[in-house]
Amino acid sequence: MTLPEDILHFVWRYRLYSTRHVLTVSGKTVTVLDAGMYNRDAGPDFLGARIRIGDTEWAGNVEIHVRASDWDVHRHQFDRAYNNVILHVVYEYDRAIKREDGIPPETLELGPLVPKNILGRYRELMAGRHWIPCERRIHAVPSFQLSQWLSRLVIERLERRVSAVFDLLTQQKGDWEETCYIWMARSFGFKVNAQAFEQLARSLPRGVVAKHKDHPAAVEALFFGQAGMLERVNFSDDYPRMLQQEYGYLRKLHALTPVDATVWKFMRIRPANFPTMRIAQFAALCQYAVHLFSAIIDNKEVAVLKAWFDKLPVHPYWQRHYRFDTPAPAHSNQLGAQAIDVLLINAITGILFAYGKYIGKEAYLYRAIALLEHLKAEDNAVIRRFSALGVHAEQAADSQALLQMKAYYCDRKKCLDCGVGLQLIKTMRDGKADSSLF
Repeated sequence: MTLPEDILHFVWRYRLYSTRHVLTVSGKTVTVLDAGMYNRDAGPDFLGARIRIGDTEWAGNVEIHVRASDWDVHRHQFDRAYNNVILHVVYEYDRAIKREDGIPPETLELGPLVPKNILGRYRELMAGRHWIPCERRIHAVPSFQLSQWLSRLVIERLERRVSAVFDLLTQQKGDWEETCYIWMARSFGFKVNAQAFEQLARSLPRGVVAKHKDHPAAVEALFFGQAGMLERVNFSDDYPRMLQQEYGYLRKLHALTPVDATVWKFMRIRPANFPTMRIAQFAALCQYAVHLFSAIIDNKEVAVLKAWFDKLPVHPYWQRHYRFDTPAPAHSNQLGAQAIDVLLINAITGILFAYGKYIGKEAYLYRAIALLEHLKAEDNAVIRRFSALGVHAEQAADSQALLQMKAYYCDRKKCLDCGVGLQLIKTMRDGKADSSLF
């Protein structure tokens, strides 16, 4: 495996090299007072470093390469932005180089100072074909460090939702109620039909639904009609025929255009999660929670939040059907306890956190986090797999953090940016490994 610069950035950032008898290639002693701020943008790799070279203390930037000659390969010799480089750190010194001003920077050859087992552990993580790179090591990370990392990941996951909510808010011209309506609809899609539900909500403005909130049949007709599910010529059952007739009138009244019915996915989904069931439940929610955003902001009790999704006024037709004109054994037409928790986790915490960020009020941020700490951990394939590895999620905050880690660190092999990877590799500092990690 070719050594990437990223691992050298990591080694420099956390000083995972021998600090005894550190000399430049010109023979001057090197004492790192401040490694500098890691720069992920254009320019030198570390900014504002403070380093004593010989008897002189320097303040400036540090550039890192695998080989010294990479300086010329990257054409830094023609770039004035690199004239403030006070130290060129390389894994292998293969030739002398110069800055744009003609002055050769002091160079530190890091290769002999880096314990080989640090690089070995990194290569092992990168080369592994396990479910996650550290599958055989993660159990050895101290619980305190793991807990600290998961706490950071919860915030990171909420921040990602903030970005999505803000994009939606911009599209809705600052209307929080409309934004919340579309965001909640998307959450009712439960990942598989999230995009389809968003299309449905965008095609049916909240204001149109509000005008008919006192007429359940009209609200149901609007949602099923806009979902493209009433386009059939002939229905056998009275209920869909009634919806079809009602929608025909409402479609003309509000100049509506339905979405393409083919966007809905039924394959490999349990009947209780069929989009028809979720549309019926969402329509029922919208009948009495027209101002959903205000309700979320005004209510602090978890029991109250859960109650909105419990005992929804879903039409009795959906107690004997999962699809139109297809009878089924008697079943509940209500959201299950787990589904309600998922809606609270994905929809309500996202709105609370985003609104808190938007108005600069931390109370809403804390409410979102407290809600995740109150709810039970999600039960899905990813969380079960982590549990089998000895990493257990007790609350929704834990499961959300683990989902974030899997999607944005493990799957992308960003071990050098991950708190778990950091702990596993840092144990190898100065060649001293914790035997429990093997």
